[in-house]
Amino acid sequence: MPHPSLTLLLVGAYFIFLLATLLLRSRTISGPWLFLLRSFFPNWRFYHRVGHLRLLFVRFAADDAQWQPWQDMTPRATRHPLQLFHNPDINLALANQNLVEHLTTDILDMDEDQNVREFVTYQMVMRLARHLLEAQAEKHAITHYQFQIRLVPPFEKATEETALLTSPSLRWASVC
Repeated sequence: MPHPSLTLLLVGAYFIFLLATLLLRSRTISGPWLFLLRSFFPNWRFYHRVGHLRLLFVRFAADDAQWQPWQDMTPRATRHPLQLFHNPDINLALANQNLVEHLTTDILDMDEDQNVREFVTYQMVMRLARHLLEAQAEKHAITHYQFQIRLVPPFEKATEETALLTSPSLRWASVC
């Protein structure tokens, strides 16, 4: 067992390290391989301050070429006591929301000369939007679809004016 003064010294060093990391601004770690691994780690930015909600909306056009209204794809989850132990549906919804958070961060951090369609997160959200609409594809003959990322200020409703990104019309038949 370490000597009590050594333990005190280690605890003190730990708190000094924590204080230094809080006071010093750290740079973002980036790299091509680290970027591919970030899908394994949640986006924890929602803990540091209250901000805009980042919501995914989708819509589709059927054979009659009439666009349906935008649908919020981040509905409130229903709760059940057993979800404390086994919760795959809400875990999937959180992973989907995490993807939307990452795309929003990429959009807000991108340079002017970059194209958002080249981001991996854009491609993943495009596939996610298609996947979320597949249940409705059985009822409707979907020909095109779109997705939209909205930044909604606290205590306000999501409207078209809060859209950060609207995808172009995407063909349903195209392979994602």
